[in-house]
Amino acid sequence: MVAAWRARESERGDALFRDPFAALLAGARGPAMADELSGNALARWQVVVRTAVIDAMLREAVSRGVRTVVNLGAGLDARPYRLSWPASLRWLDVDFAEVLDWKSDRLRNAQPTCDVEQIEMDLTDSAARRRLLAQVGAASPATLVLTEGVIPYLTEAAVGALAEDLRTLPGVSWIVDYFAPQTLPFRKRLRASRAMRAAPFQFEPPDWFGFFDARGWRAADIKYLALEGERLGRPAPLPPLLKVAVRVSKLLRPPETPNAFKEFSGYVLLQPLKEQV
Repeated sequence: MVAAWRARESERGDALFRDPFAALLAGARGPAMADELSGNALARWQVVVRTAVIDAMLREAVSRGVRTVVNLGAGLDARPYRLSWPASLRWLDVDFAEVLDWKSDRLRNAQPTCDVEQIEMDLTDSAARRRLLAQVGAASPATLVLTEGVIPYLTEAAVGALAEDLRTLPGVSWIVDYFAPQTLPFRKRLRASRAMRAAPFQFEPPDWFGFFDARGWRAADIKYLALEGERLGRPAPLPPLLKVAVRVSKLLRPPETPNAFKEFSGYVLLQPLKEQV
C-alpha cells in the first residue's frame, strides 16, 4: 500500500519525489489496498510528505559524513536505488525474509547507487540485533539508523531495548517517528478499527521526548509533517470536522505556541546524550 502511494505520487506533475520502482514493488496487491483506503487522504498525505522529509534528512546526514545507513524494518523502501549516493556508502536493509525476497525479485534488474546488503532478521530478536550492531559498529565510524513507520508498532519495552542497543554504535544518529501525546485518543480509535487489528499501534508514551531522554537520546532535529507539507506546497488534507475541532480548540484553549496544532506528527533525528560523569 505504501509503495502504491509512492507510485501514485510519482505520477503527479508536481510530485515531491520520483520513485520509478514503486509500482514494481507495489505489485497488484498494493494498488488494491490503496483503493480500499482511498478515503484516507490524511494517511496517504503522511506517507508522501514523510518520504520527502526523510529523503532530505538522509541526504543531510550523508553529507555530514555518515558512512553506513541501517534501515531497520526496511519494507519496500527503494532509496538505495532511486536516490544518488556516494558509491562508498554502505546501506543495510533489515527485515523479514519474505519482505526482502519480494523486494529482491522485483528489483532484480535495478542497479543501486551505493553498496546494498540485505539482512534477514526479526527486529525484536535482541540477540540477532546485537550481533548485527556489533558488526556494524566495528566497521563504521558514523552510522545512521532509520526506522520509518516501525516504532509505533513496537511495545514501549521493545523500543526501550532498541534504544539501549543503538547507543552502542559509534557516531550514531537515529531517525524515528514522532506522534504528539495529544494524538493518543485518535490513535486508540484507529487501533480499534478493523484495518488495524492485525497490526495495532503500541508505542504510546505519555512523554515522547522524555522517554528517549531517559534512555540517553536527545532530539537534534525535528521535522513536523504538517509544517513541512506547507513548506513543500502540500498542506495536510484535514477532514472538515477535524478542521472545525481545531478552530474550536483554539478559541477555548489557545495553544502555547502558534504551531502547536501542526506539530502532531513528524520525524526526529536523535543523537546520544553525552555520557554522564
